Amino acid sequence: MADADKSIYGRKVFFVGANATFESQVVERLRLMEYEVYAINDYRKAKPYLRKNADSICFCIAEAQLTLKGWHNFIKSFENENVFQPLDMGVILQPLPDEKKTNFISDLQLDAGVFTHTADLETLFHEIVKAMDAKNAKGMRKYIRANCLTEPQADLLWLKDNRMFKLKIIDISAVGIAAKLSPGQANAVFINQVIEGVTLNLKNVQVGVDIKISAIKDAGEFLLVVIMFTTTTLPEAINKIRGYIGENLNETLRASVRNSDLDRTDYEKLDV
Repeated sequence: MADADKSIYGRKVFFVGANATFESQVVERLRLMEYEVYAINDYRKAKPYLRKNADSICFCIAEAQLTLKGWHNFIKSFENENVFQPLDMGVILQPLPDEKKTNFISDLQLDAGVFTHTADLETLFHEIVKAMDAKNAKGMRKYIRANCLTEPQADLLWLKDNRMFKLKIIDISAVGIAAKLSPGQANAVFINQVIEGVTLNLKNVQVGVDIKISAIKDAGEFLLVVIMFTTTTLPEAINKIRGYIGENLNETLRASVRNSDLDRTDYEKLDV
């Protein structure tokens, strides 16, 4: 991804070695702030994901699974593959004596920073956000969107004059939807129309929302309808939508590496 694209579309952020506590207290919070973040619990799965997304930001949490030597060699190994040149790597360490910390990081390229994981996760959280912003994690986009075109169950429905209307969702964010409307249903909506009591079918979840039609555009075979959620939509509904978006993005990512093998390299013995 070119620098100009990063500044517009932002970048994926991966946390390798994240445990359940870190994921719930840091990663989930970043998702609520509309960063596109992913937790990779097993370091052996990291390289297949990152090869597919080499222009990302990656933070390794060097606390479990490998010794410090193993984590050092794991991080160093990324520098030996050209495909990872666009990757910005950072590391999160447990508190270490200065000499031991210096020995660990001295020959590593850690453009995304070096952080210390203490009991004060709040400080660490804000340091990570600052580092992510410095590396264009969010870009100009304000909201993460999930593509729903290949999702069998992703539509919105409402009842009007005893007639049920159903639109296929193209993509969705925490603030609105792009949807398909067949030309034969053109009279179902109009710009600035407010529709209450709309049901979103998002895979196995139904969400009740109120919407406003923001724009209608001719897309050839269908009409593209731009829809915004109104302020009367409950926060609980928006949280469900965010949950769906996260699940959708994670599934898309998993599908991209479904046939990839685990990284079987013995990083404890690797000579880098």
